[in-house]
Amino acid sequence: MTGDPLQSSTQDESCANCDAPLSGDFCAACGQSREDIKRPALSLITDTLDGLLSWDGRILSTFRALYTRPGRVARDYMDGKRQSYTPPIRLYLIVSLIFFAAMTVSGVRIVGVDIITDAEGDTRVMATLFQPPREGEPVRLDAEEQVAVLASAIDQGVEQRWQDLAARAMQNPDSVEQQASAAASQALILMVIVFALLSAILHPRRRLIEHIIYAFYFHAALLIPMAILIVAAVYAALPLPVGIALLALSVLSMNGAVALFDRGFYGSSWVGATVRSILICMGYATSAVFVSLGLIIVAAL
Repeated sequence: MTGDPLQSSTQDESCANCDAPLSGDFCAACGQSREDIKRPALSLITDTLDGLLSWDGRILSTFRALYTRPGRVARDYMDGKRQSYTPPIRLYLIVSLIFFAAMTVSGVRIVGVDIITDAEGDTRVMATLFQPPREGEPVRLDAEEQVAVLASAIDQGVEQRWQDLAARAMQNPDSVEQQASAAASQALILMVIVFALLSAILHPRRRLIEHIIYAFYFHAALLIPMAILIVAAVYAALPLPVGIALLALSVLSMNGAVALFDRGFYGSSWVGATVRSILICMGYATSAVFVSLGLIIVAAL
C-alpha cells in the first residue's frame, strides 16, 4: 500500500526560518507558517491587514537589523526567514505614521503656503515644502489686491492650475496646506513604487515581489532619519555654507545607504552597488521633484 504523496512531501520539507522538519502548516520549533512568500505581490496587502496594528517584540529587533545589516532583513524575509521580522508593509505603515506624527508635533508644515511682498511692492504666492510654523495669522489680501496678483500672474504666462492655487491660497492658505499635507502619504507611497521600479530595471531577472519587499524595508529605514533631518533643518538657523554642506552630506549618505542595501539584498559587488546607487538616486530625485509638484497641484484642486 502506497503512502499519501502529499503527507510524504510535507514530512520531507524543512522550515525556511530554522531548518527544523515540518510536520504541518506551522513549524513546531519556531512557529513560522510554511506558506511560501514567492507568490503574487498583492498577497502582501492581505498579510498586512492581518494584525496591522498589533505590537510585538519583532518591531524593535527589525529596526535594529535594518541599520546593522542593511538589506539583509529584506533578503531573509524573501528567503523565508520571516518569523523574526515585522512584515514589510506593516513596518512601513508604522514608520510612516511616526514620520507624519513628527511633522505634526514639531509644527513643520509639509507644504507651506505664504503670501510675500518683495522690496518693490510686488505680491506673490509662494508654495514650498517643509516650512516652519507660521508666525501669527496668515496674510490676508482684499479683493482688489487679489485681482492684482492674478492679473500679474496672467501677464507672466502662469498656467491656469497655478493661478487656481494662488486664488485659493489668498482666500484660505491654511485649507490649502491641510489638503496638500493630507495627500503627502499617497505621495510617499508613490516614491516607494518608484524605488521598486528603479530597482526592477537595474535587476531585471528578479521577481517583482522581491523589489517591492526591498523598497518597503528600505523606506522603513529611511523615514525616521529623514524626519530628524527635516525637523533639524527647519529649526536650526544654519549659515548658507553649512546648509549646503549638510545637503551634500545627505546626498552622499543616501547614495551610501542605497549601495549598502543593494549589496545586502541583491548580493551586488561594491562597484555594481555603487553604480546602481548613483542611477537610483538620480532617478529617485527626479521623480521626487515631479511628485512634489503634484503634491502642490493637489492643493489647487
